[in-house]
Amino acid sequence: MSDPASKTWATLLERPDSGETDRPVLVQWVSPDSPEPPVHHHPKTETFRTIEGEVTVVREGDSIRLGPGESLTVEPGREHTFRNDTDDVVAFEAELPSLRTAKGLYTAWGVAHERGRDEDGDYPGPGLVESLAVAADLSGETTMAAVPLPGRRLLWATVGRVARLSGATGIDDAYLDDSFWNQHVEQPAWE
Repeated sequence: MSDPASKTWATLLERPDSGETDRPVLVQWVSPDSPEPPVHHHPKTETFRTIEGEVTVVREGDSIRLGPGESLTVEPGREHTFRNDTDDVVAFEAELPSLRTAKGLYTAWGVAHERGRDEDGDYPGPGLVESLAVAADLSGETTMAAVPLPGRRLLWATVGRVARLSGATGIDDAYLDDSFWNQHVEQPAWE
């Protein structure tokens, strides 16, 4: 799968429903142009292990650079994000908190592909309505730190309901189908 908006590519190595593991393991390739995801936290651990290059994990505001073979586990409830601070593509494994987290990524990235390019030729990613619907489905599992709890509750009670009424479905298992990604994934042009 890929996110054309953030220039990130990923694949699931292990899925809990396949009996291989109790947690999904995702490999991500992040380009030097990729923005860092929003600061967030989970009620379970998330482990990062660098495969190639150096990835920077920001945990509770502290930047930690991980080289090949190095790993870091972020404990439950600790705010974190990651980024590529280098001029090369970095690859890392992430043991995610659950398959629902992976489904949220697949959905957001799939919606970005379906929305297509804007008038400037860029991928804008999911819109506000789609983003709110996916975030609502991830509520309790992945919490974006930028919006305090009272604000999140207000968003779900108002804008979240409007999003659902407008047809936004949130997490959609259709984006887990390989046939979707075979048709939509744009391969990176790495040199």
